[in-house]
Amino acid sequence: MLTTPEQDVRSTESAPIHVPSGDRSRPSGQQPRSARSQPAAPAGAAQATGNSADTAGGPGPTSGSLDDSLDLAATPSEWLGNEVVTLARHLATDTYALLRLIGEIDARDAYVLWGALSCAAWLADACEIELSTAHRQVRVARAMRRWTVLDAAMADGDVSFAKARTIVPHLSDDNVDALVDLARSTPVGHLGSAVAAWLHRHDDPDEIARRQHRERSVSWRTDPDGLVTITARLEPADAGAVCAVIDTQVMRAPMGAASGVEDDDSRPSLAQQRADALVAVVTAPPAARAHGRGASEADGPGTGTDGVGIDGPTSRVDTELLIHVTADGNHLCDGTPLGDHAVAKLLPDAFVSLLMHDAARQPIDASPRRRFPTRRQRKVVDARHDRCAEPGCNATKFLEYDHIQSYDPRDPNTVIANLQRLCGPHNRAK
Repeated sequence: MLTTPEQDVRSTESAPIHVPSGDRSRPSGQQPRSARSQPAAPAGAAQATGNSADTAGGPGPTSGSLDDSLDLAATPSEWLGNEVVTLARHLATDTYALLRLIGEIDARDAYVLWGALSCAAWLADACEIELSTAHRQVRVARAMRRWTVLDAAMADGDVSFAKARTIVPHLSDDNVDALVDLARSTPVGHLGSAVAAWLHRHDDPDEIARRQHRERSVSWRTDPDGLVTITARLEPADAGAVCAVIDTQVMRAPMGAASGVEDDDSRPSLAQQRADALVAVVTAPPAARAHGRGASEADGPGTGTDGVGIDGPTSRVDTELLIHVTADGNHLCDGTPLGDHAVAKLLPDAFVSLLMHDAARQPIDASPRRRFPTRRQRKVVDARHDRCAEPGCNATKFLEYDHIQSYDPRDPNTVIANLQRLCGPHNRAK
């Protein structure tokens, strides 16, 4: 067991840790949360004053104070929301200070005196956190010491730790300003794809290809509940093909066939169906190779020979991998950027379809006299609508084509202007 020192007897010439002033500031020394500045309690929430606050509604919660006497069930929602935001700000301030301290310990190699082989190993043991989390904290702490622009952005609250850990592996002296600005303006949920797109526009394509090939990996671990989590990092073209095969297997397999679920009241989720599809494709018996079947399919032909196939030791599934090649770069349907080298490798065996765009960069309509949209129409609609058209629904997988105005056999033209994509539940409920 590693020990945390009670005192570091070595002197240091390093500058003291400074927490910037402002809304995120906190006086030196840890104060109890109730002593920090807090927003006023919202209207309708009584404010407690001392130990004897008598109001018409009885004593109310004091912002920043959560004790055993506070009845959360009776607390106004507005106050709860304000308290969450306030505590999140203080958490960000504390995280920034923590990273500064970690960076100083790492720079001094102080962890060696405490019996650890690395700063991350000491941090994981001393703070009882996962080693992977400790590695990310040390990595960000080192980047903060190297690039002052990142340190300043985190100190000001413009870049959170979640954003910093996304951009830090890709920072260099040449791009640090641009990537920190990108992190400032991009929501954390979209930052990964935004950084990938930026790097594809500015980095050398050969270096991108080498880095992606070098960093490919597959790993797995057993979770406390007994399930096994498999993590795969694949090159974009390979990942797109693997995902396409899994989704094709989902569409082909009967609902719940792999898991044995038959009850309509217990329909498997999409994630569960994909897990079943992955197992079916990987563990298919040798007899299924020639027919493109998964392990869950007893009979029936494959999906055909058009599209992309993945050959493995036990099975083959044929499907389609769609890659958009535009003036802005190449990308998969979900927006994952793809380098020119990867596209060039696929071209000899690919089917190239030209999709014309108008002056407004919108795909040009192509409308035949039939009810169901053609392959070309589907691609135009896909390019125009990347998610379910139902307001408030952000589903992007397994969308169905729908006529906005009901199809009329007396006027059998199917025009793109009358087509949209809906998720299954919203299409059935229409």
